[in-house]
Amino acid sequence: MNTEPLTSTAEQVLRSVLDHRAIQLAFQPVVQLHDGLVRGYEALARFDHQHFTSPVHAFAAANAAGLGVDLELLAAQTAFQRLDDMPPGAWLSINLSVEAITTPAVTTLLLAHAHRGITIELTEHTQVTDYHALNQITDTLRTAGILIAVDDAGAGYASLSHVLQLRPDIIKLDITLVRDIDTDPIRTALARALATFARETGAMLIAEGIETHAEHEKLRSLGIELGQGYYMARPGPLPSRHIEPLL
Repeated sequence: MNTEPLTSTAEQVLRSVLDHRAIQLAFQPVVQLHDGLVRGYEALARFDHQHFTSPVHAFAAANAAGLGVDLELLAAQTAFQRLDDMPPGAWLSINLSVEAITTPAVTTLLLAHAHRGITIELTEHTQVTDYHALNQITDTLRTAGILIAVDDAGAGYASLSHVLQLRPDIIKLDITLVRDIDTDPIRTALARALATFARETGAMLIAEGIETHAEHEKLRSLGIELGQGYYMARPGPLPSRHIEPLL
């Protein structure tokens, strides 16, 4: 977590971003590992400002300024503007914190687009104090047609608690678990266990951060059907509505 004090310049930049809706998006495909067929795209926020070293830095600064949910809402609104450009049958995935998803303005926006093939990736890495209230919201979103994903599974206590408490439709294996999985029996064992858990609970499993052919083949051998990472495609512009397999 970024613990550096927020400067007045950073807050001014953030308010300018919000006022001018100055946010860009990159899209990274989620593909079937056995044939490269694209199943969906994750929308990733980008900021064209030298003050922020990364999107993570920008969102951390926004949280410190009390503007985190506002920035997440803007990112979601910007992503949904591209729904008409999505290739047929591909889902659109956006990242939201628990704080954002429980904010009425965000929930209203999600429900307005629920029929458009939306997946919400919950990115919270801190302990949730009221899973009952959170489940009420995620159940409402699911009923409307939105899929719920838990991000960074295997990265720590918070993500595994999300998996157990929220019973997500999609589980995303953290990049730290995927990295060098082809040579690490401990990572292999944990990924295999999560793959079994996903099959038995009816969840889809997506491996994040695949960077090599060896990692790709190892994950495929474990029965993990979906993945994303630089090995298949880097984040970039949304492609034309006709897309070819990426393998």
